[in-house]
Amino acid sequence: MRLKFIYLLASLMLFAIVGVEPCAAVNIIPYPQSVELTDKVFDKAKIEKVKFVKDKSIAAEAYELYLKKGGVVIKSSDDAGRFYALQTLKQLAEEETIYCGVIKDEPRFKWRGFMLDEARHFFGMERVKAVLDMMARYKLNRFHWHLSDDQGWRVEIKAFPELTTVGGVGCYSDSKAPAKYYTQAEISEILVYAAERHIEVIPEIDMPGHASAFTRVMPHLKGNDRTVNPGKDETYATLKTIYSELAKLFPGRYIHIGGDEVNKNGWDNLPEVKALMEKEGLKSLNEVEEYFCRRLADIITSTGKNVVAWDDLIDSGTSPEGKVMLWWHTEHPEFLGQGADKGFNMVVCPDRPFYLDFVQDPDDKEGHLVWIKAVNYMKEIYEYKIEDNPRVIGVQSNLWSERVITPKRVDYMLYPRILALAEKAWTMDENIDFAGFKKRLENEYKYLDKLGVHYYDFRDPERHPEPHR
Repeated sequence: MRLKFIYLLASLMLFAIVGVEPCAAVNIIPYPQSVELTDKVFDKAKIEKVKFVKDKSIAAEAYELYLKKGGVVIKSSDDAGRFYALQTLKQLAEEETIYCGVIKDEPRFKWRGFMLDEARHFFGMERVKAVLDMMARYKLNRFHWHLSDDQGWRVEIKAFPELTTVGGVGCYSDSKAPAKYYTQAEISEILVYAAERHIEVIPEIDMPGHASAFTRVMPHLKGNDRTVNPGKDETYATLKTIYSELAKLFPGRYIHIGGDEVNKNGWDNLPEVKALMEKEGLKSLNEVEEYFCRRLADIITSTGKNVVAWDDLIDSGTSPEGKVMLWWHTEHPEFLGQGADKGFNMVVCPDRPFYLDFVQDPDDKEGHLVWIKAVNYMKEIYEYKIEDNPRVIGVQSNLWSERVITPKRVDYMLYPRILALAEKAWTMDENIDFAGFKKRLENEYKYLDKLGVHYYDFRDPERHPEPHR
C-alpha cells in the first residue's frame, strides 16, 4: 500500500513538472473538463465542510470545486452548477485518498438525455426514481418519458379516464395484462423528485401513428389500425384537450409529439381525408401527414410549451422556432445537417449506436435485431464523433421496451452503457479516452454492486447472466 502511494505521489509530481493534467488522478464519471491537483492529501474528515460561493462569471450548469486544507469551496452561478459540483464531490468521497487542488467543469451539451419507454412495458415509480437517481449522479438532465404507444396509454387524463382504464390494458408481451398507468398524483411526485435532481421531464404522447391504445378508446377517431384520423376536426379538438391537460401537469418547457413511422394505409379511403385534401389543396398522403403534424405542433405551442419530435418531421413544414428534433435515423445522416440548416435545435440519438434496446453482447438472446447479431457496444457510444454545430444542442440514449419486461432487464440493458453516454454528453472531446474511462468504471462497478444493480459485466459476462425478461 505504501509503495502504491509513493508511486502515485511521484506520478502527480511528474505531471506538475511537465504541465500535464493527471487524467487518472480522479475517478469521476463524467470526467471533468479541468483537473489540477497538488501532492497534498485532502483531509476527508472535512469533506462535508462546504462553502458555497455564487459567481456570476461562471457559465450555467458549470462549477469550480476547490479542495483546500480547511475544507471545500464550490463556486457556481446557478443551483444546477452547485448540484453537479456536489455529485462530483460525492464520487470523490468514495476514493480512498483525495488530493487538494481545483476542478473546473462545465457540460459540453445543454441536452443530456435518456428516454424510457413505459408504453410497451410498465416499470413503475420505484424504477423511474432509480433511473432519475442514476441520471443525477452522472449529470444527465433530460428525462424523455414515452407514455403512449400501440401497446398502452400510461398517463391519467382526467377529461378522458378511459384512456388509462381501457387504453392502459395490455403490454407488448401480454395484450390482456391488467391496466397499468400513472395517476396524475404519482406523476406529480415523480416530477418533484426529478426537479430536486435538476432533471427536466419531457412527456411523449405519440401521434398520429403508434396510436392503437388511443383508438381502442376512441374508435370513431381511428384512421387505420395504428393511426388517428387526420381529417376529422374532432381529432384535433380531442388532442387539444389532452395536450392542454398534459401541459398543466408537466411544468417543463417541452412536450414530445412523436411523429415517427406513420402508416398511412387506408387514409385515402376516408371521406374526411378526401375532403381535407380538397379543402387544403393537399396532393398526397404525405402532405396530409405533414398537415396533421403542423396543426398538432400549433396545439402544443398554444399551451405555452415547445415541441419535441422525431426527425421524421424535419420536412413537415412546421416552423423551427423553439422546436427540438431528435435525429434517430442512422441510415440518413443528412437529416442532422438538414434539420440544423432549417433552424431546428437537434439532439443526436441515432439508433446505431445510441439505442439501448440493442444488446451489448453478441451472445445475448433478446434484443432488437438480435437475430442478425446487431450489437450496440459501449465503446461505439463513447467514441462516437459529434461535430460542433450551434444547432446541435445535445445527445441522448433511448431504451425501447418491447423486449424489456422487468426492472432487472432495464438495468442489464442500461448499465454500463449509460455511463458512456453521460461522459459523451458532458465531457469535451479532448478529454475523451476510452482506456481511461474503463479504468474509472472499476469504481462505478463497486457502486452499482452496493445498489444491487444487475449490470452487464463485460469483464465477466457470466457474473451477471442475461435476464430474458
